[in-house]
Amino acid sequence: MSDTAHTPPGPPVVGNALKFADDPLRFLVGVQEAYGNQYQIVQVDPPVGQLLNVVLDAELVHEILADRERFARPDAGPEAARREGLLSSDGVLWEQQRSVLQPEFVGANLSEYADVAARTLEDTLAAWPESGRIDLHEELSVVTMRVITQSLFSRDATPARGREVHEAMTQFGEEFEPSVRDFLLPEALQSGASEEFEAASDTIESVASEFVEWHRQHDDPPEDMITALIQAQADPDVQLSENELIDEAVLFMTGGQETTALTITYAFYWLSRHPEMKQRLQQEADSVLGGDAPEWGDLSELSYTERVVRETLRLTPAVWNLTREAREPTDVAGTHLEEGDFLIMPAYAHHRDSSVWSEPTEFRPDRWDGEVSRGTDAYFPFGSGPRVCIGKQIALTEAQFALAHALQHYDVTVDHEHLDLQPSITLRPSGPVYATISERTPTA
Repeated sequence: MSDTAHTPPGPPVVGNALKFADDPLRFLVGVQEAYGNQYQIVQVDPPVGQLLNVVLDAELVHEILADRERFARPDAGPEAARREGLLSSDGVLWEQQRSVLQPEFVGANLSEYADVAARTLEDTLAAWPESGRIDLHEELSVVTMRVITQSLFSRDATPARGREVHEAMTQFGEEFEPSVRDFLLPEALQSGASEEFEAASDTIESVASEFVEWHRQHDDPPEDMITALIQAQADPDVQLSENELIDEAVLFMTGGQETTALTITYAFYWLSRHPEMKQRLQQEADSVLGGDAPEWGDLSELSYTERVVRETLRLTPAVWNLTREAREPTDVAGTHLEEGDFLIMPAYAHHRDSSVWSEPTEFRPDRWDGEVSRGTDAYFPFGSGPRVCIGKQIALTEAQFALAHALQHYDVTVDHEHLDLQPSITLRPSGPVYATISERTPTA
């Protein structure tokens, strides 16, 4: 494999920017297939604006993500979306925030979060009709919003609040969708955020601020993530501003809602395209759960359900692309980078690399039963290195519970034969995802 950067052929003048902006997913998968075995990095080079270095070597992806000395998370997107929470901060600030929040995501807390997920799913299914048509993505966004706010904020968001944040995240997605403008103009010449985007950002921040204020008004607030942040703010050794605290709440609220709801939605989609797999999952759920709500101890028995979730994350990872920028001039894999140069690491393309995956575009959950090493470098739906998603286990648990519990009580069939995917801040469907549901009785 060459350690020299290569630029794929593209139309004159605009190079590959037009291809990338027109269909980023198709372009990146094509580049991975064409050059992945020859080059570690290829360059998408518009005539003006930001040079993009696409990392094709999976091992190099993990090295870059682990190297916080040379590479940082870039400030990308409209100013209103640039926050200083754990997901986007860096350096000392990141280290302080991670140390404060890590205890919330280990040990007994995980089983408590699982109980919250089970109760919320029970409430949701109880409100579903015996049969009918629902906006599945929106319904699941309400569920995941309620789970994350109860688990981390000790407050149950109302369904109306969940839908409000879901709509705001849809606006976020539209604003972050790649366009030709983004790759043909330098940042200084690009238009700013739309009024709709600013309003969506204000909505999300307002909801998060309400949760923080509720904690501040209580003399004996519950021991949860927000309380931990408020206590850290009072510690002279921890530098945590009010804006950073709110940003933290915003990022966990939206991240916990958005990515998990997308994963579950896509899992239902894939199972709808493969009815025999849905039936197999229902049989497992009936056997393990017996009609009851899932519990933490059931996870190990829901092995096929776990494989369905892992395969969903391979083909349709909510976090479809990771980015870093060079902190200073440096060389990586024979490619020279100037300060501020972008590196993009598209999980979507790596997860479909035919040199790693057999039948890479096929939905095959059983590939995770021995065929694929779980440690494969070409699979990173939750990131990698020190910044691997802190809520990974919560997300996996919630997805398994949602699929098993819903499908033991309902047949859920996504109505769309094909989903148009929008590669934005996350990998989102371009519109509502409708599903037809009908009640079923779990079999013994």
